[in-house]
This record gives sequence, C-alpha cells and structure tokens, in this order.
Amino acid sequence: MAQKGKPGLFGKFLSVLSGKPDDSREDETPEAKSPYAPKEEEPIDLRFVQTFTQNGGHFLYCESFDEAIINVQKICMESQLQRLYVPEENVNTPLKKNGLTIEVEKASICDGVATTCEALVAFNGGIMITDHQLSIYKISELPETHIILARTSQIVDSLSSGMSRINNTYRNNRPNQITTLKGSQSESVRQASADPNKNRTLYLLLIEDDLQ
Repeated sequence: MAQKGKPGLFGKFLSVLSGKPDDSREDETPEAKSPYAPKEEEPIDLRFVQTFTQNGGHFLYCESFDEAIINVQKICMESQLQRLYVPEENVNTPLKKNGLTIEVEKASICDGVATTCEALVAFNGGIMITDHQLSIYKISELPETHIILARTSQIVDSLSSGMSRINNTYRNNRPNQITTLKGSQSESVRQASADPNKNRTLYLLLIEDDLQ
C-alpha cells in the first residue's frame, strides 16, 4: 500500500466535498477578503466532481491505476456483477489477471461494462466517450452499469474543449460515434423522453496523474 503523504490536488478537493478539514492548511490563518473583491471561480476539477455527483454519478478517487483495478473488483462484488464487457486491452488484461470474468466481444451476455473515456466535462458533469472505447456498440446496447476509468488530466472546461481534445488525439482516425454520459439525475436526462442515460448507473474511478 502506498504511503500517504501530503494530500495531492484531489485530496484537497475530496476534503471540500466531504466536509473534512484539509490538514495541509490547518496551521494557516484565513485572510480577510474585501466584499468588493471578485468572486474566485472554483477549479474545473472540483466543478466537475461536484456536478457529476449531484447528477447521480458515483465518484471514487484513486492514487494509481492498480488501485483503480482493485476498486473495479469491489464494485463488481457490491453490485453483484458476474461478467464485464471490457473491449480495451489495456483495461481487460489487468482485470483478468485479478480474477474478473471479462468479455471482449459480446456485450449482450454481460451485466456490466468497464471502459476508459476521452474527456470529463466540468460544465455539465458529463463523460465523453467514443467508439474507440465502446467498439461496435452504442451506449443503448450496453449493460446499464458502467464503470469508467479516467485520469485527472482528462478534465476539461467545456464540451468544445472535449471535442478539441478528441480531434487532437485522433487526427488520422476520427471516431464515428461520440457520446456524453451523464448521471440519471441530470436535468437534461430527466427531461428527455428517451435517453440511454436514464437507467444507467455510472461509477467513475478518477486516477491521479501527478503522483509518482
């Protein structure tokens, strides 16, 4: 188990979300702020996490990819998932090594899906995903329990920033399908007459990029 030192960036954000004090700041004296000072905007990282969880998504911070894999196992046990559709080799190989039953082709025989993603959008708490993660399937054709593994560096401010990230990543191999996953409590999802996110349970395992 990795040693826990001074909390990283997301350690501080989780302290804010949970209401716990941030130990790294406990010796600091709060500075008085003028009522006329401009309001400080929250970092996009924190805005994303707050909006994603308010929309009904389940969020878990992970210090490493190995920790994320262990947490996928725990989610499968708690949610009683028997078989995961995991088309990406960089995800399904470590999951298989850890004893999970994985399917790489037939999503119809699975009760869960685990993938990476392209971007995490702070504006709406959405998760941008493409056919590079989903292979031949549309979101509506996949199991309704979806586990996403993402990196903190994938958080962007807006949908347009997410599209720019996708375009820069796949200059010569543009995806045919781009979908934004949202929690079932998102206002746009609830108001839609039909939306593949309506009955979807989202788990986001967010992996810290900056830790050594």
